[in-house]
Amino acid sequence: MANVKIKAAKNGPLLVEVDDKTTVTLCRCGRSQTQPSCDGTHEKIDFKAEEFEIKVLE
Repeated sequence: MANVKIKAAKNGPLLVEVDDKTTVTLCRCGRSQTQPSCDGTHEKIDFKAEEFEIKVLE
């Protein structure tokens, strides 16, 4: 089974990792022009949010 984690970067997107490799970055600020993917807009709008990690279990 793959090792899957979702990490919320401090002041940034959600990083979906499979076997310790980032496979996708998801917008958390709500302003990305490429929803649901992150396009870096969070940096331009000074988005603030805490970091956290979720392990996806079977």
